[in-house]
Amino acid sequence: MTQESNPDRSLLPGKILLWFSAVALLILLACSWSMPPVDASGFRQTQTALSIDWLLRGGPWLDYVTPVLGAPWSIPFEFPFYQWLAALLSSITGMSADNSGRLVSTVFHVGCIWLVYRTLLAWRPDRTLALCVTGAFAVSPYAQFWGRSVMMESSAVFFGLLFVWAMARLRSQPRAWVGLVAIVAAVLSAAIKVTSFFGFAAFVALAFLWLALREHGWRPQWLQQHWRLMFWGGLSALAVLATLSLWLQHADALKAQSALGRQITSDALSTWNYGTLQQRLDPATWWGTVFKKRFSGAIGSNWIFLIFIIAGLWQKRTRVAVGILLLAYLAPFLVFTNLHIAHPYYQAANIVFATSIIGLVLWSTVLAAEAAGKPRRGVALAIFLCVLSVGFGLVKSLKDIKEARQPTPVSQIAEAIRAGTTAQGVVVAFGQDWSSELPYLSGRRAVMIPDWASDDVLASLAADDAALGGLPLAALVNCPNQLGSSPERVQWLAEITRRYAADGQKQELGGCEVWLHP
Repeated sequence: MTQESNPDRSLLPGKILLWFSAVALLILLACSWSMPPVDASGFRQTQTALSIDWLLRGGPWLDYVTPVLGAPWSIPFEFPFYQWLAALLSSITGMSADNSGRLVSTVFHVGCIWLVYRTLLAWRPDRTLALCVTGAFAVSPYAQFWGRSVMMESSAVFFGLLFVWAMARLRSQPRAWVGLVAIVAAVLSAAIKVTSFFGFAAFVALAFLWLALREHGWRPQWLQQHWRLMFWGGLSALAVLATLSLWLQHADALKAQSALGRQITSDALSTWNYGTLQQRLDPATWWGTVFKKRFSGAIGSNWIFLIFIIAGLWQKRTRVAVGILLLAYLAPFLVFTNLHIAHPYYQAANIVFATSIIGLVLWSTVLAAEAAGKPRRGVALAIFLCVLSVGFGLVKSLKDIKEARQPTPVSQIAEAIRAGTTAQGVVVAFGQDWSSELPYLSGRRAVMIPDWASDDVLASLAADDAALGGLPLAALVNCPNQLGSSPERVQWLAEITRRYAADGQKQELGGCEVWLHP
């Protein structure tokens, strides 16, 4: 299909995107290097950094500690493979937990870029296609920003892409070692973050379905030829289900050891994770959240991305691939609806499918331009994508990083706690949800009491000090909250405040009442 009078010239658009993305990624990493991970979704970034920090303090490595909801402090969600690597890097180099987390995340992100390239070549040996699709992913402002965040997203995406590469390789090279790579990659991706792996599993299933339909897969000859592909795919699925079942049982058992932890088990968070049928059927979900907010992630503009989708579906050479990629991109929104509404970083799980659509359209444009003797059109489109990445991505990200460096109420309270209390102490806080920002910035364990704490939880916290785990009290932080929604809850809240404020040094910080216990 590719009739190139000058093969090297057709590679230029993809190379432009890759070189630009390398510079942009280095700028983002350098500008955020000397600051805490609060430039976006600080709630989640500091939760990850907090777990890494307590690994470095000597905490358990499997039942890792995230001390935000009271003793016994362990509330694991993801399998801590990413946290282990970040802690190991920090212990070897001496760098802080957040910086080691950033560096590990960035290395995995660069690995994702490489795997996109290798996966395209495994499917079709066309360097122009591989570079265009890889460059479109690398230049995405969304991928660049979250690729260097203190989060495990890029590691889960890396192993998800490794699974896709292995399945593509199995189609042409059905070797046992490739099948084993597929199993290990699928298990690691799902264990690190199952919401991230889901999109890759959906993509492989859709691609296999299309392959079977195109090649009349119901015929015995086809089944005989591809039985290894189906065998290793099936084993991967079984291994993922078994691993997730064991890990979730273990993680939920640990969470259930504390009153607040019981409210964040997998069963308790089921509705929060998956959302409701009403959300899925509500046009506001798809228009207000998915299209207006999330569609812009791939290229910085939701409308320009829509134009690329239409262009990809319009052209015969890209129509089927764009359709499959679009379905894989939308599948996580359909399954984990509420998570994608509530948190923008969940799109890191499926952004590669959106950027691949852009890469396919760029590739098609390059081919058409070469055939017409006007190769500059492909270069112009690549430069346009770089401009969009600067305007909608790099500039905004640098602005967010600059603003995040400024003192905040939480950072002021954390500094007072760090300076005025013992390192072994526990912070009890209202009005901060169960965010890890205050515990991480203050370097203290915490009992963060969110507004959604149940009556039973509030009653137990008011009755005794079990949530402190026998450790001394460092501070009570009372920020504006909605905990007192009934007379009984007002009474429990008053009892907790009375007990932990007693003999404390009171001060007003960041709009909150703070009692320090030196």
